[in-house]
Amino acid sequence: MKRLHFSLLALLALLVLANYLLETRQQARRLEAGLLRPMTRAPAAPPERLLVQLGQQTWTYVLRAGAWRYPEYFDAFVQAEGVDYVLEGLLRAPGTVYGIGSADLARLGLSPEQALKFRVEGEGGIPLAEVWIGQGIPGPGAPECYARPAGSDTLFHLHANPRLALGRTAPPLLDNRVIPAALGRKSIAQVEFSRPGYPLRSLRRLQTAPAPPTLPGRPPQLPEYQWLAEWGGQDLVCGTANAFAYVDFLGQLRWAALKDPRTTLAPVQGQLRLWDEADSADVLEVGTQDERGHVLLRHQGTGLVCTLAPTQAALLFPSREALLDTLPATSPYRRPAPAGPGSF
Repeated sequence: MKRLHFSLLALLALLVLANYLLETRQQARRLEAGLLRPMTRAPAAPPERLLVQLGQQTWTYVLRAGAWRYPEYFDAFVQAEGVDYVLEGLLRAPGTVYGIGSADLARLGLSPEQALKFRVEGEGGIPLAEVWIGQGIPGPGAPECYARPAGSDTLFHLHANPRLALGRTAPPLLDNRVIPAALGRKSIAQVEFSRPGYPLRSLRRLQTAPAPPTLPGRPPQLPEYQWLAEWGGQDLVCGTANAFAYVDFLGQLRWAALKDPRTTLAPVQGQLRLWDEADSADVLEVGTQDERGHVLLRHQGTGLVCTLAPTQAALLFPSREALLDTLPATSPYRRPAPAGPGSF
């Protein structure tokens, strides 16, 4: 009888212990699910390749000489800030566990057909991370999203949304500025012109007063400048607003398409040499029109050949009135407002 009594007590103790361990494990899982944590492990090497896949389409970006490029489209430059945003979301952004299993994949936009798939590689193709991105939370264009590491059953609520960096065009992430941001150019301070029969030889910025001291609680003040145009052998004082609008247009000029770098521009119609505040130069060669009526342009430093809309190309060589007269209310240099966050 005593043996039976002790056996029952031992069994009861085992049941109590098992129940305690089960509750402890469940509590730990609930706590883990609610904790903010990186979705992937810290990368073992710096990222050097980024692959983006949607359906059957894959885009591959490579880091070369400190700049991200897209080799499949004439080695186009890529928006570094966009790539940084993607990598930050994939490798460092925190997330919380949303669930385990595959029952909700389609609803969350994480099925193989729906998901936007990212793969990050280091030198030599070493895999650093592979993540599937689903729908935004609470909807398209939102700054958070559903995500899952490739091959994992764990679904995350990611407190970032790499999808937002891709914009609305394919291939995504391309930097279509004629002077790519990767070159790190500062404000344009001088432009030299060369075109047969064109009287403007240069446009240069002169500082007329230094920046005043910065007062506590006030934003820094800028120096005062004057712009001079060498027109027909004479120095003409330009409208300050006119000159700044023109050089801002040059700095933000965007191509319509890229061409094979071997494309000939002959006969070259003109040339602009742009100098920034750090004395870095960019030389733009303007050619003839292509088969679609767009104007060909080559950036000598990068070797990229691109096309501009004829209306843009016409503004490269400003008229005397554009530099001296008051600009119209609708400036010819006005650029369309950038599109809002995309949902690629």
